[in-house]
Amino acid sequence: MKWFWLGMCSCVLLSFTSKGDIPVSKIMLGLQDTSIVEHVDVYPQFRGGVKKWNEFLGRNLDIRKAIYAMDSAAYVDYGMKQTAILEFTVCENGDVCDVAIVNQHKISPEFAKEALRVMRKSPKWKPGLVEGKPVRTRFRQSVTAILE
Repeated sequence: MKWFWLGMCSCVLLSFTSKGDIPVSKIMLGLQDTSIVEHVDVYPQFRGGVKKWNEFLGRNLDIRKAIYAMDSAAYVDYGMKQTAILEFTVCENGDVCDVAIVNQHKISPEFAKEALRVMRKSPKWKPGLVEGKPVRTRFRQSVTAILE
């Protein structure tokens, strides 16, 4: 069987609570700010850009299990071309956390599992910036695979 992956790099910032919504108790107690910034001056990005993102996927994405699990019913349900839309947080230090798949019902469970595994393995990203300062930002990134 042949297999092919394709990294899609259309990224969209999501709307969540802004930094101005930090509870006063967190500020007074000196706890770490875990709020998500809605509007940023500079969006987060994979270090090295699209080229490096695709290289990372090429080295780490293994869709063989997804291909082997595809029977004729799965091909009808999910199709040969599947796109996992990943939603995650890029922290101030570039760490990626809180990874989820937005369209899990539209892709095979095996591909969903692999897309999550690879995203959780991601190296640090360049964080979003507001007035030159890094902030926590919610982000979407798609990963497309052609399973044949």
